[in-house]
Amino acid sequence: MSPGIRGPPVHPLAGRALAPDHRHARRCVGGIDAQALGPSSPSSTLGPPMSPHGRLVLVTAVAVLLGAPPAIGDDAASDGRPAAAADSGGETPDYDPWQPFNERTFWFNYYVLDKHVMKPVARAWDRLLPDQLQHGIANAFDNISMPPRLVNKLLQVRPRSAGEEIARFVVNTIVGVVGFIDVAERLGVHGSGADAGQTLGVWGVGAGPYLVLPFLPPLTVRDGIGYGADSAMDPVGYVFPVPLAVSLSTSAVRRVNERSLQPAAYENVEETVIDLYSSVRNAYLQRRRVTVQRGCEDSLVFRPRPSTTPGR
Repeated sequence: MSPGIRGPPVHPLAGRALAPDHRHARRCVGGIDAQALGPSSPSSTLGPPMSPHGRLVLVTAVAVLLGAPPAIGDDAASDGRPAAAADSGGETPDYDPWQPFNERTFWFNYYVLDKHVMKPVARAWDRLLPDQLQHGIANAFDNISMPPRLVNKLLQVRPRSAGEEIARFVVNTIVGVVGFIDVAERLGVHGSGADAGQTLGVWGVGAGPYLVLPFLPPLTVRDGIGYGADSAMDPVGYVFPVPLAVSLSTSAVRRVNERSLQPAAYENVEETVIDLYSSVRNAYLQRRRVTVQRGCEDSLVFRPRPSTTPGR
């Protein structure tokens, strides 16, 4: 990456996150964990420099752009289940052969989409709707996104997680006013994410090159294919007579709502991390490897493949 060029995170409107946890939109908006970022204000850059540990936490938080779960151990016992192939195969751990194109797109997604489109719209949205209603909208979107998660959990042979998914949907739809209230979470039925990119990884498909496209979150080639598959399973397109228009509208509302729930999520990121593009890319790829590992560990058929690369 050229010195002095910083590419901030892809904007939430750029596309829905892979395996997002919309039940906690206040804490994780557009893939950025607001609690990890800590309080942010225009005067925060006037304070003492952030410690190395603080920078690590911030980079990790920014890199949760696709809502991947936190890191877990990579060791897997040999229990007779087929092992998922390592994501990188013969590639380097952070395989980015299209970096020049990716950097330019990364910059565009932030400076154009976030700063000049999403941020102003999210501020107006936040003024119009109270936080409680915004949380309800986020819960409803999470509830209606159940079908792709359920299908992927079944394809990964995760019956326990699939059962929890069905239970959450039934309870929240009937008792939680079509999902606006997360009653299941209060009853101890916790949800978890799953997406088609993760499913392909569990099956042994390699991640492929890193890729950043306009209006979309960061991807790998494998996750891009999975993104298309998950989009095809979006139930909204099968309910309304104009699926494309409705899908685009609901996606826009979803991203604006997530962004408005945490308006300071992107503040001062550039001032804290020198090479944000590389930091987000590396952390994203690491977390997607972890996501595949987690899917394998929860599966009755597949098992994680022990990592051979240090730090993976």
